[in-house]
Amino acid sequence: MPIGLDKKRLHREIERERRAKVAERVTQLGLQLKAAREARRGSIERIRLQCRAARERLRTTCGLRKERARLEGEEVIQARRREIQEERYLDKLQRSRPKSAQPLGRMRNVGREREAESDDEVRRNLSPDLASVFNKVRRHIKGSERRSRTEAFLEWAEENPDEIYAMQEQRAAREIERLVKEYQRETRRTASDRESF
Repeated sequence: MPIGLDKKRLHREIERERRAKVAERVTQLGLQLKAAREARRGSIERIRLQCRAARERLRTTCGLRKERARLEGEEVIQARRREIQEERYLDKLQRSRPKSAQPLGRMRNVGREREAESDDEVRRNLSPDLASVFNKVRRHIKGSERRSRTEAFLEWAEENPDEIYAMQEQRAAREIERLVKEYQRETRRTASDRESF
């Protein structure tokens, strides 16, 4: 039996086994690749669904806030319309009466009403950020016969943007400090919980 033939056959068998191993490895890698693609598709779909749900929640929340703001605005508009109609009616009655007659009902002093606009009314007319600033300076904001306290505050805010920014920055710094402390407490609590197990 020639040795050369055995070597050739041996090399062919080795090559066949190597090819079989490579084919098997390629098949395994193909299966892993397919599984990875399916996992990626599943992750993307899950994220897509989460984003869709988050958008729906935001739409609902924003829609509710928008509707609430619209209703509150409508109430204010209706109240102002009623006041205007009442003023016109009283003015019309006053003009139709003889000059010597006493005035009808109580005469409203709109200027005094503007001047005496309450803190709550001013806060309702402002955004939450400006309302927090108003709370700090409300004692210094006075109305007059020609402008309400809201108008006076907005003029002050327009003239003093640096003070508003500083107050909002202080508030944000306090909030950050509070959140950091809360996070540290929570971290300590979870660490102590782990130690107890």
